[in-house]
Amino acid sequence: MGRAPGQEGTSERMSSAKSFKYGGVELTQRRHYDHEPLENAFLPINAYIPLRELDQEAKIIVTEGMEVREGQLLARGEAKGSANVHSSVPGYVRRIIRTDGERPACVVVALAGSFSILGKRPERYLWKSLNRADFIHIVQEKGLVQTSTGRPLHELLHACHDGDGQTLVLNALEMDPCRRTEEAVLVSRLPDVLDALAMLQKILKPASVTIAVDQSFPQDEKATLERQAAERGASVAVFKRRFPQDMPVLIDRALRPEGAAGAPSFVVEPTTAVALHDAVVANKAHVEVYVHVGGGAVKAPRVLKARLGTPIGELIEECGGLTGKPDRVVLNDALRGPLASSLDVPVGKTTRAVLALTREETRSARELPCVHCGACVKVCPEGLRPYMIQKLAASGRAAEAEAEGLSRCILCGACSYVCWSRIPLVRNFQIFMSQGKL
Repeated sequence: MGRAPGQEGTSERMSSAKSFKYGGVELTQRRHYDHEPLENAFLPINAYIPLRELDQEAKIIVTEGMEVREGQLLARGEAKGSANVHSSVPGYVRRIIRTDGERPACVVVALAGSFSILGKRPERYLWKSLNRADFIHIVQEKGLVQTSTGRPLHELLHACHDGDGQTLVLNALEMDPCRRTEEAVLVSRLPDVLDALAMLQKILKPASVTIAVDQSFPQDEKATLERQAAERGASVAVFKRRFPQDMPVLIDRALRPEGAAGAPSFVVEPTTAVALHDAVVANKAHVEVYVHVGGGAVKAPRVLKARLGTPIGELIEECGGLTGKPDRVVLNDALRGPLASSLDVPVGKTTRAVLALTREETRSARELPCVHCGACVKVCPEGLRPYMIQKLAASGRAAEAEAEGLSRCILCGACSYVCWSRIPLVRNFQIFMSQGKL
């Protein structure tokens, strides 16, 4: 897990900023980023389009050698946890790669032929007459997923019912000091994001709508956001830069009055919102994502709109390439994101960042025995003793680890981030919970 403290931030602290009550890590530094216009990435010559984002692979309905159009259905999400997969480029199916060990299944589409979406004047459908069932049908057909989790969006919407009294939250928070994907999308596509929130209001009928932003959010952009949000019946909540504040459970905890009951907040990101907008308004399948290519080893960091299946190495080259060999290349989050196995890893629907981190950013060091310093206890938002859970789980004492609170761990990564001994606590907990052993 990489760590990237970034550079000195300039935002002032706000006494009114919201946050969760216990634990967490104060993050006062953030890498500078200019909100320039978002650009389209170059199209991949061969798009390695993933068939799975979460638990289940979609069922392939094409064959090798078959000609496909841009946006054509390649695989159908029939099982729970799977979503429809569409071709991000026109061409032909060059190869179908089945799951083999660590290599995920994907359909390789070789670029050829003409585009039916790119470069064309977008269709614009009037959506205000659509009902809940119409929206959910479109979401399912176009293969939309929640970009932060990979869960099919239609399943999340189906699970909500009228009268739950929940809050609809647009989560533009990013505690990662390197990444600016959600903030950049919110700023550059604000009218589309607000339209998507209006669609979600029709579907969910929430009690309230809140847009969550970081206290370092640009002040001039914040004024525009507050004005336009108010016109749509939404409010803007400012949150402290406190890791891991961007987790939905902690956002909900900070917004909910102490002791208040009710359904959990329905949380979506700006990247999910624009995918919803494009599916409904422009009849576009989920075939492109916004990716922040950055980290200290990238020459010219920026946010690109990339087609699914683009190798991450091609995005790095488009940003000027590398300044030198990175210590690690991390996906989505420098503080807790997975390592990229190679630069051939393709962009998927949940890819929001590709971060090539230097050794100074990762501060790599070998793992040492626990010294019982208590740092992990101080930062745990759930009030757990991570070092004790680690000790019990490592010795195979499952019942005692459970009693200590293993199942209450939200896997936020705060304990791993502050651990002086560099013990990968959260990774160990994940392994233990999934396999029953360390």
